[in-house]
Amino acid sequence: MTTDHALERLFSPRAWHKSTGIRENTARIYKKRFRENKLELETKIKILRLAGYQLVCDMDWKQITDPAVLKAKLIKKLMDNKVFWSYELPDINELPDEVLIEKVLHHLDIEEVTDLFSLYPASKIKKVWMDRMLVQEPLYHAVNRLYAFLFFRIKNPDVYIQRFLKKQQVIYARPDKTD
Repeated sequence: MTTDHALERLFSPRAWHKSTGIRENTARIYKKRFRENKLELETKIKILRLAGYQLVCDMDWKQITDPAVLKAKLIKKLMDNKVFWSYELPDINELPDEVLIEKVLHHLDIEEVTDLFSLYPASKIKKVWMDRMLVQEPLYHAVNRLYAFLFFRIKNPDVYIQRFLKKQQVIYARPDKTD
């Protein structure tokens, strides 16, 4: 049942508030605001929990967006921030995915980074992040920690970053000359 259906059912009997611990005047205001469609979602959830309802499934929202439109929006934001000062304008439409991902990760906000996950699989974004941002550690340390924890679900970002850097050092280490 939806939140509004549950509230409709809750508000229908008289003295609905008695078992909730909500005072009569407050209950009257809540019911009036609900009828006027002016009750905030957080308040609705609070009332239902007090009345003994349990949230069964979290609300899961996904904005339906055309990938081409979303990509154009990201490119426009990057252009507004003058990120492509070294690119020729005709080339901007044929921008490789890896470059777009890198520039968004480097220069834009969390909202736009979240939009990347609508365009590309998380594995591709993570690969670009590792190849182009983590290797620049400690320059982007704070951002790398944020991305690791928030977007890639890495529980201990500092340990992950240190291990990554140690692997990189081993890969790029020069062999000793023994003659």
